[in-house]
Amino acid sequence: MVEPLRTSGGVGDDDVLALSARLGLRTVTAVSGRALIWGPSEIRLLHPERSDWTATDALTVIKAAGLAPTEVLLVRARLDRASAEGRQEVAGRSGGSAAGASAEWIDRVRVELIQPSTSTVVVESSAEVRVDPFGSGIQGPGPLIDQVLDDAIGGLDTRWARAPLPALDVWTLLPPSSGMGLDGEVRRLGQFRLANPGLGEDDAVRLMRRTPGVYVRQAEIITRLHPGDVVTAVDAVPASPQSLDRARQGTRQVRLDVEPATGAVRHVRWP
Repeated sequence: MVEPLRTSGGVGDDDVLALSARLGLRTVTAVSGRALIWGPSEIRLLHPERSDWTATDALTVIKAAGLAPTEVLLVRARLDRASAEGRQEVAGRSGGSAAGASAEWIDRVRVELIQPSTSTVVVESSAEVRVDPFGSGIQGPGPLIDQVLDDAIGGLDTRWARAPLPALDVWTLLPPSSGMGLDGEVRRLGQFRLANPGLGEDDAVRLMRRTPGVYVRQAEIITRLHPGDVVTAVDAVPASPQSLDRARQGTRQVRLDVEPATGAVRHVRWP
């Protein structure tokens, strides 16, 4: 179960939504079919300060799926952003210089894998990075979250009961944000890139025109999905990478609503 990303401030709501989606997608990729995953959009925080089953409504979801609570881990990630203390020298036009406050900040990410039945932290990992907003190649906190999450899930390598499946190669197409006009489009472009590792600006602009859902980058040969498809719903519920990954591991067929790159929407029995 992947909680929505927690922050201590300094990160906008749109970015938190995108980074939560990224966290869920990255978990699907890292786990590679060795467990069923529910994402941040599928559970709600109830008591964020707790580490047992009362922290979220996940227990209801677990019981509905017929899983034993003792077999479930909760993925909890936190991003803290703090101003980097210090001063920097600024060159003036006349050749002189003056000291000014640094515009840099520090992003710190911590990921805990928690057993809610015992409130035990099974694995934890953390890292931080100093960010210069005027530097080249600024990617936001996404890569840091990927790094820390991969390290935490790597701590479970000796505990998996199943062999991994081929990674689900998809991107998450988020619904439009509340902003309108050019400002809203720019924010949504940033959200798309923040939510999806490896998504370039040109692809993001193109995918913004597609229906929200799960964009299939590459499909396994044995499936009825094709590169360029967008899965918009799984059994009439809005699709997420987590629900699509659960469907491919399931013992019963589900119905996918699929919007191809061209042509009419089709309904697919899957897997």
